[in-house]
Amino acid sequence: MLDLFRKRGLSSIVYGVIIVGMVMVFVIQFRPNAGQATGSLKEACVVLVKGHCVNPKSYKASYRLLIPRDSQGNLLTARAKQMHLGQVTADGLVERELLVSEAERIGVRATPDEVDTEILNGFIHVSIPSDNPFLASSLRVGDGKIYAGFKDQKTKQFDYKVYERSIRMLTGKSATEFKEEQERELVAAKMRDMIRSPIRVSDAEALEMYVAEKSSAKVSYVEIKGSWLARWASTAPQADVDAWLKDKTNEAIVDSTMLGREKDSAPVKDHIRHVLAKFSASATPEEKAIALGRIAKAYARAKSGEAFADVARDTSDDTSNTHGGDVGDKTDGFVEPFKVAADALKPGEMTNEAIETQFGYHLIYKDAPDQKAEIVAKLKKGVVRQLYLKHVTLELAKTLATRVRDDVKAGKSAEDSVKAIIAQYTKAPEKLTAIGIRGSKPAAAGAKDAGHDATVAATGDAGAAKALVEPKAPTADTDVDRPQVQTSAGFNKGGDAISELSNDASAEVNKFAFSGKDGDVMADPLRTDNGYMVVQLKEHKTSSKEEFDKERETYVQTLLAAKQAEALALYVKRLREAAKADVKIDESFTKEAAGKDGGAPTDFEDEEQQ
Repeated sequence: MLDLFRKRGLSSIVYGVIIVGMVMVFVIQFRPNAGQATGSLKEACVVLVKGHCVNPKSYKASYRLLIPRDSQGNLLTARAKQMHLGQVTADGLVERELLVSEAERIGVRATPDEVDTEILNGFIHVSIPSDNPFLASSLRVGDGKIYAGFKDQKTKQFDYKVYERSIRMLTGKSATEFKEEQERELVAAKMRDMIRSPIRVSDAEALEMYVAEKSSAKVSYVEIKGSWLARWASTAPQADVDAWLKDKTNEAIVDSTMLGREKDSAPVKDHIRHVLAKFSASATPEEKAIALGRIAKAYARAKSGEAFADVARDTSDDTSNTHGGDVGDKTDGFVEPFKVAADALKPGEMTNEAIETQFGYHLIYKDAPDQKAEIVAKLKKGVVRQLYLKHVTLELAKTLATRVRDDVKAGKSAEDSVKAIIAQYTKAPEKLTAIGIRGSKPAAAGAKDAGHDATVAATGDAGAAKALVEPKAPTADTDVDRPQVQTSAGFNKGGDAISELSNDASAEVNKFAFSGKDGDVMADPLRTDNGYMVVQLKEHKTSSKEEFDKERETYVQTLLAAKQAEALALYVKRLREAAKADVKIDESFTKEAAGKDGGAPTDFEDEEQQ
C-alpha cells in the first residue's frame, strides 16, 4: 500500500512539474512586453518564522481544519470568529515552525514512510497553541491530530481517490501539497513528544496532589466592619477631626484621596447620579420599609449639605457607588420610571420621592457643574470625616472581633456574641422625614436599571407620588453591614475560603482549616479591607491513601497529562521569546473582522452555516 501511495504521489509531482513548466514557457514567451526586465515576485506570508513563509493557502488550510462543525459536518464560521480562530491558527503555525526549526538544529526528521503511515491510518496533523490545553478538546483535535479516515465506504479500506477528494474538500490543497505540509506537522509532533516524554509523576507526588485536591473544609466567620461602626458606634467631634488632620501624614492621605475623589465625584455636565436601596421581587413589606428608610435617610443627608456623591458612595447598593453614584448622561437604556424622573431634573436638583423600579428604590440627582467649587469643598469635608472615622473604627473593629473570638473559645456561640455586640449599638430609630414613592410595575423586556443590566422594563405613572409603605429608619441591627455569622462554601487545600480576604490572609485560613480540629477558632482576628474577621473551623475532611489507591491510575494519568502540557507550554514560550524578532504575523489575514462581514479566510464563506 505504501508503494502504491508513493507512486501516486510521485506521478502527481511529475505531472505537476510538466504542467508548471508549460505554463512558465507560455508566460515567458507570450506575455506582453516579453524580453523586458521584470520586477521581483514577492511571496505573501501570513506567518513568517526564521525565514520560513507560511503562505495564505497553507494558513487557510489549517484554519479550515480547525473550524468547528455541527452534527452534519457543516462549517460554523460564525462560531470560529467568536473563538478568534484566525489568531489561534496563526499562533499554532508559529509554534509549529519554531519546533521545526529546533528539530532541524538537533537533527529530528520525519521520514516519507512515517508521513505515509499517518495518512494511511486516516490522521491529519494540525498545530494549535500549546498554552491552552483545553483548546484542543474544544476544537476536536486529540493529541494534535484529526481523524479523517480516507476509507472507501464499501470496502472500509484506505482509498487514494477518497483521500485526494477529502483533502481537497477539507484543506483546499492537492494531495502533494498536503503531504509536504504534513511532513512539517509530523516533525513538530515529534518535538512535542520529545519535550513531554521525560516528564514523570511519582506516587508520592500524586498522593500529595490528590490529598490537596480532594480534601475539603468549611469555615464560619464574622466580619466586624468599620463602615458599620462608623455609622453606629463612632462620632466625629470637629475638635478631634481637626486634631487628627494636623498630623502631616494624615494630611497627605487626605490630599491623595481627594485626587481620586474629584475625578469620579466632581460634577460633570448632564451626568446623573443615584442611590439604590435594593429589594427583591419577593420582598416583604418590612423589607421594603427598611429600604425606603435608607432612601429617606440618604435624602436627609443630601438635603443637610453633604455632597450627593458622598451619600451615594456610603449608602448605595449599586456598583456605581464607587464612582459617587455616577451613571453617565444617557438615560435611554434605563427603566421607564428612572428615565422619566432623571430626564425631568434640572442641574443641581434631586428627586423628592423614592423612584421605585423592580430593583428597589432610587434617589436621583443631576450634576451641577456651575456648583463645582462648593461641591468639591463638601467632598473634601467628607473625605476628612471618612478617613478619620476609618482611623478610629479600625481599632474598635479589632477589639470587637477579639471579643467574639474569646466568647467562642469560652463556649459561647458566635451568633449570641454578635447579637450582644449589635444590641450595644442599637438605639431607638430616628424620626425620618416622610418620603413618597413613584410606583412602577413590570412590563416589556429590554431596558436596564441604572448600573444594572435588566431583563424586564418597568412602566407606570412615573409622575404621581404614592405612599405605598411607611419608611422604617435603618438601625444597627438592620444595617446591611452589620456583623453576621456566615459559612463558606466547601474548599480544598488550594482554594479560597473567603473572597473578602487578601491572598496572604486566605492562605492563613487555608492552613488553619486543614491543620486544626472542628470547632477551633483562629488565634487572631484577620485584617480585611473594611475591618477585622473572626474565623472558626466548621468541618473538614482529609482524603486518605486508601481513597487515592482506588483512583490512582486515572488520577496519575490526568496529573501527568497536565504536567506534560505545562512543560510543553513553557518550552514553546521560551522559543517564542528567543525568536521574537524573527516571528512576523500578517494581521490582515488573522483578524476576524475580514471576510464577508469583515472574516478570516474568505474562500469558505459560501459554506457558512451559522
